Amino acid sequence: MPELLKALLVSASLGALLGLERQWSGQRHHPKAETVAGARTFAVWGALGTLCAWIDRGHQPGIFLAGFVGMVLLVSLFLYRRAVRDRDIGLTTAGVSLATYLLGGLVSYGEVKTSVVVAVSLVVLLASKDWLHKMSQKFTSADVYQALQFAAVTGIVLPLVPDHPYGPYGAFNPFNIWLMVVLVSGLGFAGYVAVRIFGGHRGLAMTGLLGGLASSTATTLAMSRESRDQPGLGQVCALAVILACTVMLARVAVLVGAVSPTLLGAAAPWLALMAVPAIIFAAWSWRHFRDEEAAGTANPAEAHNPLNLRVAIQFAILYALIVLLVKWAQDVFGGAGLYVASFLSGLTDLDAISLSLAQLQKTGHVLANEGARALVIAAMANALLKAGIAVALGSASMRRPVLLVLGATALCAGLAAWLI
Repeated sequence: MPELLKALLVSASLGALLGLERQWSGQRHHPKAETVAGARTFAVWGALGTLCAWIDRGHQPGIFLAGFVGMVLLVSLFLYRRAVRDRDIGLTTAGVSLATYLLGGLVSYGEVKTSVVVAVSLVVLLASKDWLHKMSQKFTSADVYQALQFAAVTGIVLPLVPDHPYGPYGAFNPFNIWLMVVLVSGLGFAGYVAVRIFGGHRGLAMTGLLGGLASSTATTLAMSRESRDQPGLGQVCALAVILACTVMLARVAVLVGAVSPTLLGAAAPWLALMAVPAIIFAAWSWRHFRDEEAAGTANPAEAHNPLNLRVAIQFAILYALIVLLVKWAQDVFGGAGLYVASFLSGLTDLDAISLSLAQLQKTGHVLANEGARALVIAAMANALLKAGIAVALGSASMRRPVLLVLGATALCAGLAAWLI
């Protein structure tokens, strides 16, 4: 019995939380209207769901379903009367009331944490109504159509693409190639959404930070294309690329530390040295952009939807050719040792070589200093590749800062490899 009382208390509290939001929303948007369902009503619905589920489990199967059917009928009657009286259906409140009943059932079945997460998420979603409406007005119907098209093509095609190596050296993996299409297109669209919401400078900078966690290569490709299409955003795109490459170094440090703290201790100072040029440039750029906005002289180009599968596929083909080149070079120069392999591997996938080096050091096959030098060489190769992509595909206004900063990063890496 104490367990039932505890469940009733939790479900009633969650219902009251949802009801308070509905009551607050109704009073704010319709101050003179009477609140139909508030904290008390939703608390009762949550407790009702718990009671019905408890009876269903221990005494009479089918009671919970019967209670839900009764809730549906009650909500339907409410919707009908409100539509006749106010010409306002109020589907959101009706849907939340049914969700409250189901949450009460979840609590009765012991899924308290899930119920709390769902309830809080619903409150946040409901409270974001004005913000979501404001954001939706910033997008056109063409934006929504292209986003849905991209989601459909990606969601249907990606799971069906074979995840096996083909061709010379097994360099062509259709899944990895199509995944690059998804990453490039998705990051480009994420940047577009961020620009729409936060403005050109802040939006693209955030894209760089988040893109570095997903794929700095895809971020570089996406931002290079964005700078070519929107020359006025070239310097901001450069900042996004540089931020992504800096976050990549932090991500590598976390991966290495999770496998081999010893290797992390040997490599961390040199990875930090590599990040210095990017940090200096990011601080200067952010202050420069802030001063421009304060002075009213910032004039970024108009944002446009970058979803274009044809261009993304071209990038993916380029990526596949680079993988083939690396495989060939590894086959030809494989005997040159650990450092050549690290340099070649770092051109395409810094995560893989970082984890491999960490595992080799952990098992004693590589000394800590050797592993740190190889890791820095791989990071240098990765920085050179990103600089090459920006120079080949980016606009003139993007090439200069990226080449300068990533070139300095590569020089720091070379210095570190010599000093280790």
